[in-house]
Amino acid sequence: MEENMEYQLNLGAWNSVFVVPSILVDQHIKLAGAVQLKVILWVLRHAGESFSTDTIAQALSMHEADVKDCMQYWTETGIICLHEQMITPAAISEPVLVQKETTVAVPSAETESSSPDAKTEKESNNRKRALSRPEKPDMKYLTQRMNEDESIAFLMRSADEIFGRMTSNSDKETLLMIHEYDGLPVDVLIMLLQYALSVGKCNMRYIEKMAITWSDEDITTLQAAENKIKQLNLGRDAAKHIQRLFGLSDRSPSEKEKTLADLWINQWQLPDELIREAYEICINNNGKYVPQYIGTTLESWYSAGVTNVSQIKREEEPDKKTHKRKKKDGYQPSYNIEEYESTSVLDEEWDD
Repeated sequence: MEENMEYQLNLGAWNSVFVVPSILVDQHIKLAGAVQLKVILWVLRHAGESFSTDTIAQALSMHEADVKDCMQYWTETGIICLHEQMITPAAISEPVLVQKETTVAVPSAETESSSPDAKTEKESNNRKRALSRPEKPDMKYLTQRMNEDESIAFLMRSADEIFGRMTSNSDKETLLMIHEYDGLPVDVLIMLLQYALSVGKCNMRYIEKMAITWSDEDITTLQAAENKIKQLNLGRDAAKHIQRLFGLSDRSPSEKEKTLADLWINQWQLPDELIREAYEICINNNGKYVPQYIGTTLESWYSAGVTNVSQIKREEEPDKKTHKRKKKDGYQPSYNIEEYESTSVLDEEWDD
C-alpha cells in the first residue's frame, strides 16, 4: 500500500501577497511621488486592519501632515474613497476631461514656430493677472495634465527634489496655475524654484509673487531668467554692502532697501564715502535711519554731478565772506535738498 505524500508550495517572499490595482501602476507610477507610493502600498498591505494616519506616519517615519496629504492625493485621483473613516475602492468611471475657464494652454517651442497664430497665443499667455486671484486647478485636473504632458510631471518631481520634501497638493496645484495661467514655461519655473531655495524662501506665497512679476516682465526664456536672477543677486549683495557701510544689524533687507541699494551702487555707482555722508546727514536731521531720506539726498547729488564729499563741503560750508558774496550775487547751489524731498521720483508708494 502506497504511503500518502504531502506537498507544500513554497513561494518564499511571495507566500504573503496583497493586491495592487493595475491603474496605480499604469497611470500613477510615473506621476506620484515616492512618499505617496509608500503610503498607498502600506494601506493596501494592511487591508482589513484598523489604523490611523499617525500609525502610518510612525511606520514610514513621516510627518502625519504628509500622510494626510498623500491620502488626499489618492482620494482626489480616484484610487480610494474615504467615507466615515472607512477606506474603500473608488467607483470605476470613465475619466472626465476637466477644463478650467481660467486655464490658458502654453504652446511648446515647436508649436510656436509652426503655428501661424503663435504670436497671438503668446500674447494671451503674457497678459497681466487680473486683480482677483485665478481659481486653482484641482487634483483631478492636475493628474490629468501630468498624464497628458510629461513636462508637467517633471515639474512636480523637480519641486520635490529641489525642496527636499514632498510638496503639498495645494503647492502642486499652485505651480500648475502659474504655468498655465501666468505662462511661465516649466524650465523657467524650475529656475525660479531653485532661486527661491538659494535665498531661503521656499514658501509658495513668495514663489507665486515672484512668478507674477516674471510673467509681467515677460521672463519666459532661460536667458531672461538667468539675467533676472543675476540682477536680483546684485541687488541683494548691494543691500548687504549698504548694511555693513551703515553699521546696521545683520537682518534681511526689505524689497525697498534692496531696490535703493541696487540703484545707488550698481546703477549710479556712487562711492562709499558719498553714501556714508548721506547716511550721516539723515541721522543728524532725523535721529534715525530713513532709507527714503538718504535716497532723496543721493538723488540730488547724483543729478548735480557730485562725486565726492569734498564737493559737498565746499558748497555747503563756505566761509562767511564767501557766503555773503554768493548771497549778494544771487548764487544758488547746484542742488537743493528741500526741492528734491518734495519732488523726488523715489517718493512713490512701495510694496515691500
